Amino acid sequence: MPINYVIRKKVDKTNKIPRELYYAVPKAFQKKGEGVDEMQLAEELHNRSSLSKGETLSVLVQLTDRIAHHLKEGRTITIRGLGTFYPSITSEGFETPEECSPGKVKVSRVCFRASKYLNEEVKKTKFVSLEWNELNSSLRKCNEKEY
Repeated sequence: MPINYVIRKKVDKTNKIPRELYYAVPKAFQKKGEGVDEMQLAEELHNRSSLSKGETLSVLVQLTDRIAHHLKEGRTITIRGLGTFYPSITSEGFETPEECSPGKVKVSRVCFRASKYLNEEVKKTKFVSLEWNELNSSLRKCNEKEY
């Protein structure tokens, strides 16, 4: 199944003179909450392995807990073929190094860097422009009316 996209005009400010350019941006047909969830993944993993659906669901649920545990200990987590999870930290700026105490540092987010394999697989994706589909559909309807 291809990834659908729409074309949006954006201002490119990388040069001294800003200019308007058109860019492809992904457009999902699914509504919030309708993406692939752990139940669907568990079912798909069950169908491709000797594990039961319950066992695969249990592994997925436990995986989140274990990743959080290791990230809180300052470790990165690498899952071969998937990628690496790591914490990003931040703090306010201080005048002296002594002021930047542990209580003033916080995790800003959890980052994920996809593996080379995952990147290569996803890059094989086909794309469909929704504008072109709509344009072609409109042209076909116009042509049908002419005959």
